[in-house]
Amino acid sequence: MPLTAVQEKLKSIPEEYMAEIYNYLELLEYKILYKKQQAKTVKRFPNRKAGILKDPNFFMSPDFDEPLEDFKEYM
Repeated sequence: MPLTAVQEKLKSIPEEYMAEIYNYLELLEYKILYKKQQAKTVKRFPNRKAGILKDPNFFMSPDFDEPLEDFKEYM
């Protein structure tokens, strides 16, 4: 909605209701700020816990950390 349309609507509202409109605008500002803060605090990895891979449910070869044959000339 264009700003001019909002300004035109404001011109037609009686003065006695301007305080309510102002309070509503402050509420909207607060909501916007609150949403921004919530977006920053959302956990990116909610299932992550300390020690989750102590007993992995997959097989890892005992020589996993050994250098690969293909890269011996670079070592």
